Amino acid sequence: MKENSIKVWGKLHSMESMGLVDGPGNRTLFFLQGCPLRCAYCHNPDAITTSGGKEITPEDILKTARRYRTYHGEEGGITFSGGEPLLQGDFLYEALEKLKNDGFNTCVDTSGIGNPKYYSKIMPLIDVMLLDVKAFDEESFKDICQGDLSVYLKFIRDLEKYGFQGMIWARHVMVPGLTDNKESMEKFVEILEPVKNRVERIEILPYHTAGVKKYEELKIPYRLEGVEPMDKDKAKELEIYTNKYFTESLHKERVEEAKKKQKKAKNILQNERDLKEKDKALIEEIKSLPLLKGISSEKMEEVLKEIHIIKKNTNDYVFQTDDEASYMYLILKGQVKIFYNTIDGKEQIFYIYRDQDFVGGLNLLEHESYLYNGQALTDCEIISIPREVFEEYILTNPESLKIILKMSFERIRWAEDLIQRLSTSNASMKTAGLLLRLKNSIGVETEEGIKLELSLNREELGNYSGLTRETVTRKLGEFKELGYIDLIGNKIILIKDLEALEDFVF
Repeated sequence: MKENSIKVWGKLHSMESMGLVDGPGNRTLFFLQGCPLRCAYCHNPDAITTSGGKEITPEDILKTARRYRTYHGEEGGITFSGGEPLLQGDFLYEALEKLKNDGFNTCVDTSGIGNPKYYSKIMPLIDVMLLDVKAFDEESFKDICQGDLSVYLKFIRDLEKYGFQGMIWARHVMVPGLTDNKESMEKFVEILEPVKNRVERIEILPYHTAGVKKYEELKIPYRLEGVEPMDKDKAKELEIYTNKYFTESLHKERVEEAKKKQKKAKNILQNERDLKEKDKALIEEIKSLPLLKGISSEKMEEVLKEIHIIKKNTNDYVFQTDDEASYMYLILKGQVKIFYNTIDGKEQIFYIYRDQDFVGGLNLLEHESYLYNGQALTDCEIISIPREVFEEYILTNPESLKIILKMSFERIRWAEDLIQRLSTSNASMKTAGLLLRLKNSIGVETEEGIKLELSLNREELGNYSGLTRETVTRKLGEFKELGYIDLIGNKIILIKDLEALEDFVF
């Protein structure tokens, strides 16, 4: 610490002005000095000690970042690597805060072993985390990097508790004879379980010997002496397998969650009560509801015999995703929210329905289960209208149809506006969803796969999916490498692995 107006100083090992592989887009890289681990394959042994490096301030970082901003493009930004950036927690926090305030995209390459004191300050400021996964069991972790696996696993488990809301690129250096097998890759995926909804990309980095000379110069024993570099083709093959295994595990988990919901025996007519003669005021209130108002008195008597009143307490579910749609629900009193749990674990509310609103008509028409959740925001009284009543008395009533059409058009307009704003921060999921939407609208089955002949350029594809042009281009390139798609020029996409894309989304 220097005694002047600047309170925080950091130690910089080196920097790179145009990094292309350490985060999305073109990036300015700052390699910080010092690392608590001693990885056998470390190619920067001179960055391990905390006594070396050049002193630098957060203001210096910002000044340098501004100098190279024009090279970053829409997707690039600043990456902190090392060494281990989290070891200099106070400096990293100050630098990230200044960068975020100046509009930079931020990325931190970390092994998850640092100073937890600053994690709750640092994590909310990271857009992309390059998460190094060194090994997959306690013994290997200790052997490879002389660290404690339990500390690393705690770091992963607590990421969201510390306020991390960004995306993760999970990385593993594959060493021949150690982790170059499918069993290890499955363990790799298992370690990512606590943060699976934030993992956008999984990378296998083939072990190389480019740093061996530095060990000789520093007179440090090289622990992997004699180990040949990892075969790049085999590493790529295992990278493809790992990504496929990861998306399949996501899909299986979602299927299991859906089954659990279905197994929860939920009587839709719980707390129901039939309408009795003494409920005269209630009956008159029901008759005056816009959706039912045009039904003749004679037919109304039949309707009243078949419908039921459901009472729901605050937070009770009216229906859940994948529930069979056997009823239309007409809200008599109270408020119900209609929402969906997005793939990255967030709740997205589509509508809040109040007195006289209804839901479920389309599901009855199409004989489809519910796609969304309906949950009481307040104590509610809800009329459940069976499918038979809906089809016989409501669909045949012109006034009811007018109400349904009016509400449907209003909801379409609302949905169109919502789509503009609705987004998930995971670029892989967005891109997979984009391809699936295109498949449904313009896809043509061929022997090679599903052919998409595009009328949109990359920028328009980005606008359609809520991503930048650079991100769409990058993700399409990654999907091609993984064998999910093929790119024929700029205007044709061939979907070769539909299941892999669906695993991202469903």
